[in-house]
Amino acid sequence: MQDTSSNQETSSSPQGFRQLFHRHKAGIGLGVLVLYIALLGLGTIGEIWEVEWILDLPLFRPPGKY
Repeated sequence: MQDTSSNQETSSSPQGFRQLFHRHKAGIGLGVLVLYIALLGLGTIGEIWEVEWILDLPLFRPPGKY
């Protein structure tokens, strides 16, 4: 019996990208989670101890402040 799922192509995304994503899905999710927690921690440190260089980063500026 042959596996025909590897031969099927979808019209919405390339087959190579889809296989790459499915192969590394756990690692990508973990990386995004670690990045989110690191940025959340950095912002919290900037707010609690009022570290100005952290609060002046474009990611942590309030909307409209240039």
